[in-house]
Amino acid sequence: MRRAGMWLAVLALAATAAACGGEPWPEAGHGPSAVELSEPQRRVADRLVSVFEHGDPGPHYEAVEALGDGRGYTCGTIGFTTSSTEVRTIVEDYAAEVPDARLARYLPRLRELADGGSGDTAGLPGFADDWAAAAADPRFRAQQDALADRLAFTPGRQAARRLGIRTPLGVAVLYDTAVQHGTGDDPDGLPALVERATAKAGGDPAGGVDERDWLEAFLDVREADLRHPHDEDTRAVWSESADRVDALRELVDDDRYRLDPPVRVTVDGDDFELR
Repeated sequence: MRRAGMWLAVLALAATAAACGGEPWPEAGHGPSAVELSEPQRRVADRLVSVFEHGDPGPHYEAVEALGDGRGYTCGTIGFTTSSTEVRTIVEDYAAEVPDARLARYLPRLRELADGGSGDTAGLPGFADDWAAAAADPRFRAQQDALADRLAFTPGRQAARRLGIRTPLGVAVLYDTAVQHGTGDDPDGLPALVERATAKAGGDPAGGVDERDWLEAFLDVREADLRHPHDEDTRAVWSESADRVDALRELVDDDRYRLDPPVRVTVDGDDFELR
């Protein structure tokens, strides 16, 4: 009877954990990882980024907005900018594939803006409409997907592997950070945040630090950076995006590290179910 009672207690605990959507995290390992995301997990990660970027699971290939953050127009799925080489690269690659693309007319100005790192949006009349029209073309969407992989997802996954992160949620946290903060060597970039988080946590998962603890430290560091970024041009916009970190922290706290759909998140008071 005692053994039966013990198993009933174990089953009750398991049922409670399942109802809460959480389960124990993998034990801390040592050394790099080979973490991968399944197709459903990657889809959830992409839709999570889209909720943060657009307020909707998306994807929003057609999006164009001037945020006033010193980066010119922010465009497409993960917020490619005209002040960098990102939008220029997408338009160049698309125009090479579709020579009569209307977007090709903007290349001289896009090159000028990218070369100067300028946040100016002048000299691009009609650009937003032509970008949105091109988004109906699967070839244009493919160009955005390919660049999003190169700029954000792949660097985020590579960083996760070096750090010894072994969960899809850990990859998604670094992926989303690469989208918003970039992967450059500036104080607001992903590498700098990783360094500060590792110091705060007393090491990284590759060195035996619990991954959940490291992610909590990382989200603390990222939230502090969003509220007080080194780049003054982004300060007003970033200080309003702390809910981005709150939503990720909720997933960590609820032990939803597998990212198996459906994944429920709350951002800016709105509830989303990601599948």
